[in-house]
Amino acid sequence: MSMGSYRLQVCAVIDETADARSLVFEVPEHLRARFHYKAGQFLGFRVPCAGKLLTRCYSMASSPLCDPRPKVTIKRVEGGRVSNWMNQQVQVGDWLEVLPPAGHFCLGDDSAWPLVLFGGGSGITPVMSILKSTLLGSERPIKLVYANRDEASVIFRDELRQLARDYPERLEIVHVLDSVQGFLGDAQVRQLVRGLEGGEYFICGPAPFMDTVERALLALGEAAERIHVERFVSPPDPDEVVEQVFEGEVACESLLVELDGQQHEITCQPGETLLQSCRSAGLDVPSSCEEGFCGACMCTVQEGETRLARNDVLSAAELAAGWTLACQSRPIGPRVRLRFPD
Repeated sequence: MSMGSYRLQVCAVIDETADARSLVFEVPEHLRARFHYKAGQFLGFRVPCAGKLLTRCYSMASSPLCDPRPKVTIKRVEGGRVSNWMNQQVQVGDWLEVLPPAGHFCLGDDSAWPLVLFGGGSGITPVMSILKSTLLGSERPIKLVYANRDEASVIFRDELRQLARDYPERLEIVHVLDSVQGFLGDAQVRQLVRGLEGGEYFICGPAPFMDTVERALLALGEAAERIHVERFVSPPDPDEVVEQVFEGEVACESLLVELDGQQHEITCQPGETLLQSCRSAGLDVPSSCEEGFCGACMCTVQEGETRLARNDVLSAAELAAGWTLACQSRPIGPRVRLRFPD
């Protein structure tokens, strides 16, 4: 087992469409707290492949409010070594190496705004988790826009129909099919959100789909802080990672860490990442892939300077706001102060 991972057994396999399936996991009693999750989060998997240990993250479609076990849904990808193996080989009873829940694509505490969800293809997975949790945990009105290639590729079709029947006054579902309406465009996004201005938006799907929706919402004047976008990339293979070496760095003498409302002052050894220093001090900071692509270890630099070696998840705006990735960032000054989100 690699650091931070656990073995979970597959207790159910559900064929959702011809090219997507869901895996349901049994979580033993002693790991229940470790695998408690928020709607919209994902699980990381470490899978051996041709002598390498590959890491991939898949969102949970289950809701912590109504589903007794976590469920991830995985769609086949052309050339996808892990996604295709998950679809073709994994069976009930198999044990997989799983990282604890992570991710920030989650609902906030404020439910004053209408909720508008955009899912494209398998991007429906975290959106489905958020949808079910919101229906059960609040009275917010919800509109789901779900884009797919054609009707046969609609994941969770029957479950969505049942939810629409169960919550006719609160839930509106709009299907956009490439085979019928063509690809979703800016004008269509503007039309779909008419009357829901000032809402909270969650977007997940193929990159062009997400870019279109986000661009259209921003052009309408919607607040960027209420537009949430979930982007996943596959990391390079372990033997393809090139360790960056920076010269002229000043040793960090004091690393201050705010975690769960408490302040900690710890030491930082030369060459250590922020995550490594926190772990050496016994701090249980959030983390998952440790490869710079999942965002689980996001934290803000509130004082001092750090240098980020690899970043596949933080946007330019987030970097400008002081966010960094603890697994890929090193302190480069004598004093650095971090804050991990609550």
